[in-house]
Amino acid sequence: MLHKHMDKRDLHRAFQERLHDIIAASGQSKGDFAHGLGIDRSALSQILDTGSVRLPRVETLAKMAQMHNVSLDWLLGLSESGQKDTEVKSQFELEQAPPEKDASLLSHWRMQALGQKIRYIPFQLPDIFCLPEVFKYQMGFDAERIRHVTQAAEDNVSYVERPDTDMEIIMPLQRLQSLIAGKDVWDAVPASIRARQICHIERLIDEFYPTVRLFLVDGLKNYAAPVTIFGNMRAAFYLGGKYMVLTGGQSVKQTMGYFDDLIRAAVVHPHEVSAWIKNARAGLEQG
Repeated sequence: MLHKHMDKRDLHRAFQERLHDIIAASGQSKGDFAHGLGIDRSALSQILDTGSVRLPRVETLAKMAQMHNVSLDWLLGLSESGQKDTEVKSQFELEQAPPEKDASLLSHWRMQALGQKIRYIPFQLPDIFCLPEVFKYQMGFDAERIRHVTQAAEDNVSYVERPDTDMEIIMPLQRLQSLIAGKDVWDAVPASIRARQICHIERLIDEFYPTVRLFLVDGLKNYAAPVTIFGNMRAAFYLGGKYMVLTGGQSVKQTMGYFDDLIRAAVVHPHEVSAWIKNARAGLEQG
């Protein structure tokens, strides 16, 4: 079960404990267990390494669940129930997301959930807040990807302007701090573009509120995995070029619970974000 304020170390520890359980239940040696998954013994040892915080590839997770007849959400620590899941395929999908498909795929899921709340944790910045120039840096100057992602962002803005839209967004405050300071992934972005991007975010936060509500969490205390939850229909975890999609009702509900726990852990709430950004900018200028 997802406990409140679990960070990625806690999540990975829960996964490792359950993996140990299914290895023991299988009666196999670790070498044979790894072979059945299509990986070598050293790869399994890395997965079980207590110093690691990385989960195995999504294909490996799916094979673990299917071969050992457990539910994927139980294996990932999303559920306390160890009940065997004979419908893993109907609850778990891996969707390819090439540039030409990504925008239409997300738009399709969004329209299916029309009138329901969208819960969103972006990989970087929320696309509805991004300037085209910033997309260039996020997409590695890949013209085709930039074109499709920019189109998706424009579609999102149109969606946000609908009267029945209800969207909550969570992101680590450190991501905005890095953008303001030009550090980490933003160090190559010119200061003038970063300044315009921050002003753009400030304006849209006020313009879209309360239809869109942005919550900031402390990323040092709470790990926020990139995911979009489309009402009660599906949860799509972004894996970079692919989406791990959960469609089982219980899995989606548990993911919603994970999201709501992060909201309860927020240190900056929607009505405070604009002022927080202004203070962060002022603090940097004074420093």
